[in-house]
Formats: sequence, C-alpha cells, structure tokens
Amino acid sequence: MEKEYFLLEDKIKEIKSKFLIKNGWLKIYENDSKTLDDTSGLYCCLVSNDKIDKYNVDYRWPLSMGSEGKPSVYGDNTYKSYDEEGLEPFLFYKSFSFHDKSEKYIDVAEEFVLYFRLYENGNDKQNRTFYYVSDYGELDEVLIIEPDLIKVKIKYLKEYITMRDMNLVVCYDFMRLLKNIPSEWQIKFKDDLIKGNDYIYSHLIRDVTGKTQSWIMGKVFIQPNEIKKTHFDFGESKNESFIIAIDDEGEFVYEDCGKTDGNHFKVTYFKKEVLNKYYNEPDIYKVDGFNVKSKFFSVKIDNNVDDYIPVFLTDLRMLPEKEQLHWKQYNIPPKEGMNISRTYYRTMIEGNWAEEPETVDLFFKSKYKSFCKKWEKKFGWQLYKPLSTQDEYLFTSLHKITTNNVKAFCEQTLSIVKLTIDRLNEKELAKDLELDSKIKGIGKFEKFLESKGLKIPDMFEFLRNLQNLRSGLIVHTFSDSNKDCKKAIDFFGIGNENYIKVMEDIFVKSIFTINTLEKYFKLDE
Repeated sequence: MEKEYFLLEDKIKEIKSKFLIKNGWLKIYENDSKTLDDTSGLYCCLVSNDKIDKYNVDYRWPLSMGSEGKPSVYGDNTYKSYDEEGLEPFLFYKSFSFHDKSEKYIDVAEEFVLYFRLYENGNDKQNRTFYYVSDYGELDEVLIIEPDLIKVKIKYLKEYITMRDMNLVVCYDFMRLLKNIPSEWQIKFKDDLIKGNDYIYSHLIRDVTGKTQSWIMGKVFIQPNEIKKTHFDFGESKNESFIIAIDDEGEFVYEDCGKTDGNHFKVTYFKKEVLNKYYNEPDIYKVDGFNVKSKFFSVKIDNNVDDYIPVFLTDLRMLPEKEQLHWKQYNIPPKEGMNISRTYYRTMIEGNWAEEPETVDLFFKSKYKSFCKKWEKKFGWQLYKPLSTQDEYLFTSLHKITTNNVKAFCEQTLSIVKLTIDRLNEKELAKDLELDSKIKGIGKFEKFLESKGLKIPDMFEFLRNLQNLRSGLIVHTFSDSNKDCKKAIDFFGIGNENYIKVMEDIFVKSIFTINTLEKYFKLDE
C-alpha cells in the first residue's frame, strides 16, 4: 500500500469533485469495499433548504442505510411520512429473508420517479435503468442501479431538488488499515475536521488493535439551482429559419418557419437526400407523396418532384426542433423553374382527390398496390404474394436513390426483386399447366401468360436480367464470377456514375410490366 493510498488522497479528490463523474453523472451510492482493511461506501439523502444549517456543521450522516425513517409510526399510533421534517431518504435499502433464500436491493424514491415519469427497465432489482421518455419517444438515461453503484444524471437531480427547495447530501465513509506503517512515511495520529464550501468530513488516523487506521467520514452537499426552471416550462416553441429567396445582392433570405405573418404559401426547398433518414428507418417513419409521418409528428411535403422537395414554410413548424435541424442541413435556395408539383397543388391546395404520384418510385408503389387488388378481383388469387410482417419494410422504404452510391442501388434493386419476382405466386401460376419440374419463378410466369395468349419476350428479358442482377449482388457489390450478372450489367448499362439513371430505368420497366398486364387482362373493366 502506498502512503497516498493509505491517506485516502484518492477519496479526498472525489470529495472535492463532489462525486461527479464523466458525462454529467453523479455517484449517489457505492460499495467499493475490497477487503476488511479497505472499505468504502456512499449513501445519500435530501435535506430541505431551511434545515441545511443543522447538517453542515458536523461530519455525521443524517440517516443510515436501512434506517431511512419513512414511514414512521410512533407508540401512540401516530403515523408520519417522515421521521423528521425536512429530512428525506432518496434511496431505500431493502432486505428480505425467505425460507430458501435472501434478497437485498436498493430502490429510488418514488417521488423522483413520478416527477419525471421515468420508465424503468432492467434484468432484476439490482440491475435497472430509469429513462426519461420525451414527447417524441426518445429515451434519456436518468438513473442507473447496479449492485455496487448507483448514479444519477446531475441535470435531472438538480431540477428535482430545485423544485422541491432541497439539497442532496452525499454521505461517505472510507477506511484503510495497515499493520506496519513504514517509518519514512512519518505518519502522525490526528483527528481533524475539514470543511470546504460544499463538503465537511472528519479525517481520523489512530491505532486500532495493532493496526493503524486512516478513516474519513463526512458529507458533500449538492445545492439546488438558483432559478427554478423545469422541463414542464415549454415556453415559446423554438423554430428554425429556412431559405425562402435570394436577394439582389445574391444573399440568401431566411425566414422563421414559426413567424410567417399569415402567409401559408411561402415555399422552401430541400435536397431529396433529406428523406433518406426516414426511408432507412421504415419501422419508425412512413414516407409517401405528401407526408413524412411517425407516431410523434407529421409534416406535409411535396415528394412528387424528381430533384428536390418543396415544403410550405409554415408546415415545418410541425417538426420537433431536432427534426427541423435535420431538414435545415439539406435546405437549398430556390432556382428558376422550381415549384410545387401539379399533383401536390391539386391535392393539397385545391382539395381534389389525390392524383397519381409524379415521381417514378411513388408511381410504381401506387400502381403495385392497385394492380394487386385488381388482379385478385379478376382471378380470385394474388399474382404477387403479400409480404410477411417482417418484410413490410421493403415496400415502405422503397424509393429512388439520390446519389450514385452502389450500396443504395443494391438495396433498392433487391427490394424491387423481392416485391415482384420473388413474390410471384408460383403455385397458382402453374395450377392448370403441365410444366417441367426445372421451370421456376419467371419461367412459370412466362408459361402462364403464353397459355393466355400473351407473349412478351422483351418484358421477360428485363425480368430475367433483373433477377440475374440480384443473384450477382454480394455485400452491396457485384460478383465478378457470375456470368449472368455480367450480362445483366451490360443489359442495364451499369457504370460507376449512373446508378441513379439505372434505378430509374428499373422503376420505369417495372411500371411497364404492370401496365402491360393491366391492359391485356382488362383489369380496369
């Protein structure tokens, strides 16, 4: 044992830091005892502002583990919530003995949990985390319970004690024993009371049964904020400013989306990439031609333009501040010819029934859904089998790619193949046909159409090359050893800088397939 360690200098450093640890956390309970000769413990309680002077003059703990004084029943059957007014436990040590086992753990004051409406999750009583859940479903860790450590995020604790006019008192007890003290350490016995602005402790060095004891016991005071401010004080909503024009000097003109002087038709524009975040999390967000939606917000957008997203400025107020900041980084200045789409205008401004989307990805998704219904109505069975619940995201997240990125291209290509070729209802297609057992998928589809008098070699060339393209995809790249994949690459004319164009072509040809079937089988009649 080193001299500094024996003198508890590491613990004194913690005292002076008020047990604050990195990332805004505060230790409020700890059992860091290593041996009987090296013990360490923390506990805590709450003291009201008007009682704090009573407890900051000595080092003794106001209360101890297992004797928290809540509730208290006196001999005359008087019931009190707390044994002493102005002194409250924040943690509760609980211990139970059963016939076959014993159990002990520490709970946090229910008042604190209820104040922030904390969500509790964990494996057992000794391993739990309490979360604050925002209005938008985001979780923030507030308090973590582990067998030998409990910590709380200081910003939540400070708000709580501020609103309650109280102080948190962190109580500590550190002790180290050493049998033979080296003479060169020149250790002297002492019994000192040390007091700082926010702490007080006794440091005792003495002889105990043939060993020298270094013992610190005391308290640290975590004071409330000077100004009462809570997460309930919503105040005026904070809104971001977005580009609405370019002035005569070529500078961008910004306007706050929450202060538009009643003009609800000012438009601001965004890169299409702004939607990637939402497409990439289809379990949380839904994107269509007119909206981005989640459980927690919905914002109207015009997703019917190929190269950008127009949004009425006032509609951006519907977004939480965090989402407004996301949109702001994709905000672009208006250029000549930019405007909202005809579909958006007729639907959202004139109030007509929704027209077909104008972008090729949304148009394909609209056609796909209506075609599936029409086909089933005509034939009594589905040409494309429905997606499983686990695979519904394939349809939700299907979209045009916005950059020549091979990963995005591969993901969207795979989705189209799974929606069409992989979902072909082979059982129904082959029902009344005599087919060789080697004929699968697309082959069955082709034979079915031929049995109905329809031969379209160009369409099946597209479908087979699309399938071969999918078969050659390996970890978002293309297999060099797959000859059929190489033919498909040639068929689609794929190069490093034209993934956007090829993806658009795949959408167009997929729409052509649906239109051809609709027309030949007269599904609209």
